[in-house]
Amino acid sequence: MQLAELPLSVRQTRVLLVDDSALQRECAAELLETLGLSLIAQAASGREALTLLRRLAEQQLPLPLLILDLEMPEMDGIELLLQLHEEDLCPPVVLSSGCEEALVATVLDMIRTLRLPLLGNLPKPLSGKDLHGLLQHLPNLASPPVEEAVRPTVSVTVPSLREALRQGHMRPYYQPKIDLKSGQLLGYEVLARWQDPRQGMLYPGDFIALATESGLLPELTFQLVEQVLADAARLQQQGWTPSMAVNIDISMLANRNFANELIARVQASGARAEQLILEVTESALMHDTAATLASVGRLRLAGFGLSIDDYGTGFSTLQQLTRLPFTELKIDRAFVTSAHRNRRSLAILQSAIDMSVRLRLPSIAEGVETIDEVRLLCGLGCSAAQGYLFARPMPGEALLDWHAAHAGKASLEDWFRS
Repeated sequence: MQLAELPLSVRQTRVLLVDDSALQRECAAELLETLGLSLIAQAASGREALTLLRRLAEQQLPLPLLILDLEMPEMDGIELLLQLHEEDLCPPVVLSSGCEEALVATVLDMIRTLRLPLLGNLPKPLSGKDLHGLLQHLPNLASPPVEEAVRPTVSVTVPSLREALRQGHMRPYYQPKIDLKSGQLLGYEVLARWQDPRQGMLYPGDFIALATESGLLPELTFQLVEQVLADAARLQQQGWTPSMAVNIDISMLANRNFANELIARVQASGARAEQLILEVTESALMHDTAATLASVGRLRLAGFGLSIDDYGTGFSTLQQLTRLPFTELKIDRAFVTSAHRNRRSLAILQSAIDMSVRLRLPSIAEGVETIDEVRLLCGLGCSAAQGYLFARPMPGEALLDWHAAHAGKASLEDWFRS
């Protein structure tokens, strides 16, 4: 089959082939030349490649596309990638290796973590069709999007956290959950945001650990719950009662007063406990097992739903499934986003969904960003999903209008078209 001509910008790209096998380098060079690329250099080891790249950087010349093997003498491909990161040399990378799939997947994750521009991965022996397919995407290879770029260092202290709680700077943001069979809007997960006047928007990773260590997490949680109940009341006035899922660290359940206060606050608001789902996160193992189990039991008796959050990533997750009366299972986004490129992630995702089916629990996948991911989840039997594909987290002020605009959707295609 005749392959389409690559864009001129791609054909003019410099390429550096890094492989200890002269035969593999020559075969790759021939394939590149048949695709119209002629500016090709070769290196027999990572150390030789590093020398060439340093020289280009010193001359302030563009760095070439790196087609990189892993197993090499002197300096292997992994060492080279780490050194490039340390020296702030960021050539676009194509990984080409005959190593086992699990090892290649680990290196690909490392490349993404280092934020090196990754064009893709090709197995050996290289094929012209696969290489052509990757090179077509070279013009679109760019730095990480703004929302994923490295943020400025955040400074939070216990006094600043106390002041934020006193000033009411903690806000709930809402991300919708969508039924994957009907396309209907099920409810929302509540995500904590700290609107700091000096540093801007702060996210849970910036302050939840500090709140837990300082003993301020219960106060923070109840501040969010009060705002969630108020937003839920506004929705209810319009006839809507979507579920609201609030994250609860398992350590708080060891205090029996926590369950008492939560039940009392919900009753005082006029809301139904059945509308609230407690997403149990695990920062540690249960310290007081009996007290925790008692709190969970009382909350379930009162009607609260109970979700095991980030399934597969916490402490003793399988044991918790046998001990706590969960009503749904949340699947961590890491397994969703990597399932298309990593067979192990796909197997774990499938097993998590199968587990939920056997336990007769709905499964909810987090971090869904593409239609392909939705179709994969549907094929695996997942119940529901949330993620940027449907909506980014929104503040309470936007919730009523957004819900009014989307509550009537009755199929996944309605979401895909919006």
